[in-house]
Amino acid sequence: PAFLAHYPDLRLDLDLNDRRVDIVRDGFDLAIRGSDQLEDSTLIARQLTVMPHVLCGAPAYFAVHGVPHAPADLRGHTCIRFSLSGHADSWDFVKDGHTERVAVDARYSVSSSLAVRDALRAGTGLSLIPRAYVQDDLHQGRLQAVLQDWHTVDTTLYAVYPSRQHLAPKVRVFLDFLLAQLAPPGEQVSA
Repeated sequence: PAFLAHYPDLRLDLDLNDRRVDIVRDGFDLAIRGSDQLEDSTLIARQLTVMPHVLCGAPAYFAVHGVPHAPADLRGHTCIRFSLSGHADSWDFVKDGHTERVAVDARYSVSSSLAVRDALRAGTGLSLIPRAYVQDDLHQGRLQAVLQDWHTVDTTLYAVYPSRQHLAPKVRVFLDFLLAQLAPPGEQVSA
């Protein structure tokens, strides 16, 4: 809405879908992709922001199943798996230069980050999820972060588009808008 208010003559058709689309074949001007490792392609990728992940669950879940104190403790927990993630089948935790990889044996797999968040809120299990998606839940106490002394994966958000040479002005202003919205406070950026 803020973009449309700033550019009243432009139209925006926003397709919210977690699947990877072929932006050229499917006729998209730009895609926003989250990845811890962007695949090779002929597309132009502009980094928008980095989203650290947090391992969390509902307090009611932890009241029944206990709080894990080390990555190895996750083997006894009910995990929620984001199936489109590059780290869907195993989660890496790093502390003091030591990495522990935990295989994810999920009872519930889903291809929507927001569905993962809803399952977390419902007490279905625990999951790794971008902190930005659950920040309010953590602040309000609806979710509880665990293993915070371990570093987990970061997801980098990219704006991906076919060509820098033929970037339409409408796409350029949208890209500039995204960069401004997602820039760290006090940092100015432009495409």
